[in-house]
Amino acid sequence: MGKMNNKGIFFTFIAITMMAVFLFVFTPQADISLQKNTQAIDIRISVVDNYISDLENRYFETVLRASTYKAILSLVYYLNTTGSYLSNFDASFSEVMMTGKINGVAIDSITGKKIMENSTLTDWSNKIIETAKDTLKVNTTIDIINVSAFQTNPWDIGSSMSVKFTVTSNVAEWKKSAVITTTISIEGLKDPSYLVNTSGAYANQIKRSSVDFDKWDITKVREHLRNGTYVHWENSDAPSFLMRFTNTITNSSCCGIESLVNPNKISPSDIIDSYVDYILWSPANNMPCNQLYNITNPLTGGGLWDEFRYLKLDVNNTARYNITAQDAVRTC
Repeated sequence: MGKMNNKGIFFTFIAITMMAVFLFVFTPQADISLQKNTQAIDIRISVVDNYISDLENRYFETVLRASTYKAILSLVYYLNTTGSYLSNFDASFSEVMMTGKINGVAIDSITGKKIMENSTLTDWSNKIIETAKDTLKVNTTIDIINVSAFQTNPWDIGSSMSVKFTVTSNVAEWKKSAVITTTISIEGLKDPSYLVNTSGAYANQIKRSSVDFDKWDITKVREHLRNGTYVHWENSDAPSFLMRFTNTITNSSCCGIESLVNPNKISPSDIIDSYVDYILWSPANNMPCNQLYNITNPLTGGGLWDEFRYLKLDVNNTARYNITAQDAVRTC
């Protein structure tokens, strides 16, 4: 009986020892495996979080800026090709941005320029979706609610895009919405009003004058005409750049810009009107002869008719450009 007890104790000891060894060997490995799995999930979530942050703070803005510039450029070429103003800028801009079409027709096929090809917001969204799936193994859906363009200063165009997007990975799903904004400069773009009013014969690129508003004189006006530069006057009746796409000739308090039309580049050259662009191009703004000045003075030899014959300005703009009686006489 004593031997049996000893054997029982011995086998019990062996069993306890084996269990201890088992717990020692296998339990830490399970903890390590769990820790590794948790770390992998944390890393995965962090990677996707960074991707979502990049979408909101970098990718969407970059895409919006690129597409905005190309859409505006395409619309400039469209006006040049058709010789007609847009009836609704907002609708045309949105359609070109989203689909590369205007009135249901591919704008590139009308202008003959491959500008919007593979460059719409839809195209860029699809590229983002495919790249994220290939590189990050996540599924992304992007729903662009609306897109618009606007101006809050004379020399830039702002654009805004409202977007909802969902990112799904093997560990979680993210649902987000955002309003993305960006700006592009109008400098270097062609003025739509010049293109339409001259059937494309006179293309004037937007260039900002460097002359301060109180520093004008006849010499600077000569350079202004030579260079085709633009100014923004406070409290003027000039339209903004975007308003020129629809021939909306009303004052833009924030963003109106104007240039002087070179008489040598239009036909006929001698027109009884002010050669300030939005006045000359708009019949509603025609100035009567008794409110005009010829920017010349035969008695003094002053003025600009030696180079820009027939140039005339209205009373307000003659004063704004600081042109004196030395260089101007009444037209009638």
